Amino acid sequence: MILIITNTQDLTSDFVVREISSRSQPFVRLNTDEFPAFARGIASFGLKESRLLVSWKNRDKILDFDKVTSVLYRRPVPPIPDEGITDPAIRQFCTDECYDFLRGLWFSLECYWMSHPEAIRMAEHKVYQLKIAQALQFSIPKTLITNDPSVIRSFFNDCEQGIIIKPLYLGFIKQAQQSKNIFTSIVSEKDLEDVESISLAPSIFQENIVKQFDIRVTVVGERVFAAKIMATSLPENIPDWRFAPIDNLSHYKYDLPDDVQSACVKLVRRLGLNFGAIDLALDNKGDFVFFEINPNGQWAWLETMLGFPISETIVDQLSKPPI
Repeated sequence: MILIITNTQDLTSDFVVREISSRSQPFVRLNTDEFPAFARGIASFGLKESRLLVSWKNRDKILDFDKVTSVLYRRPVPPIPDEGITDPAIRQFCTDECYDFLRGLWFSLECYWMSHPEAIRMAEHKVYQLKIAQALQFSIPKTLITNDPSVIRSFFNDCEQGIIIKPLYLGFIKQAQQSKNIFTSIVSEKDLEDVESISLAPSIFQENIVKQFDIRVTVVGERVFAAKIMATSLPENIPDWRFAPIDNLSHYKYDLPDDVQSACVKLVRRLGLNFGAIDLALDNKGDFVFFEINPNGQWAWLETMLGFPISETIVDQLSKPPI
């Protein structure tokens, strides 16, 4: 029994569901935003029969956690309380209670995870992943993560190709009406006139890398899928291909050198993961430069555009977990 923990809007999970369904293999998709509106949960102990169950009102489906053999942990979101609860404090209370209940259910599982939520949470920390990548001998841009304005000027002067700034954790600011994206941006001399604002929150500063092209590496277990990505144009002052319109990007399958492939697999393993989406670039010196790893990154568009059998490989891992 494969359990997919995600949400109703996660289209990437649809690829995995389609692959599992084609094999007629038992699975359950647990969309956390359907709880508690469409689902009921039971955790019983000390009774005649101990049970950990979730059942759905809107479909004939029961999830028995004792039968789960592997988990794909994608992108769960907070549960949505009943619309009749209008008091913000009570809504938040119900949300927290529901989420804690669901977490308790899945944390009780002792099985194969892709990947375990605690490992994902740790691996999301940029300081931690950069330290591990450096230990594995990846080439890394000169990097300074700080909220100390006094060190930025000297760092700026030390980087001949200029520097970029990017957020440490969240790439957006959530506001009531509309969220605002925070892009990776080039830091100019003029920006340094407001250098004291750096003290308000730490950011990642890195030497700007002159690239030949970007590489997205998707690691599933021991399998590596590398895509060469070239942007025909990028928004002014934004050197990150992830913020370019898809029509401005060209994708190609790419053969990474064996040592780089091996390093990518080792990085995922060292972070306690069974999946990872790694952003590299080939710079103008011919070095493969590591930027970051997303422990739960997107990959469906690469399967669609390049024919990578990523969903097939994920289901292979979930169907026959390595010992």
